[in-house]
Amino acid sequence: MHGHNWKLEVEVTAQALDQQGMVMDFKDIKESARELCAQLDHRYLNDISPFDLINPTAENLAAFFYRGLSKQLNNERARVSAITLWETERACVRYTEDQ
Repeated sequence: MHGHNWKLEVEVTAQALDQQGMVMDFKDIKESARELCAQLDHRYLNDISPFDLINPTAENLAAFFYRGLSKQLNNERARVSAITLWETERACVRYTEDQ
């Protein structure tokens, strides 16, 4: 067994800014990302849904974060548009469900 330390990059897009001139508060993005990370941190991923059924590759982890953060953060004005999961400084995967 071995572990990884990943860096998670969340991309959010909007067609308009809110009343404060923001797409979304970074604090809200960080809190939601930390909640999802806490489900996986220092755990055997193959025991955690959905990774009990699918391989916990960087690609599947990026999709997991994309879908989870989309459920928590998307609203009528702004949405998660992509997740980039960095395994090293030079190796990453970017996941999106955009056309």
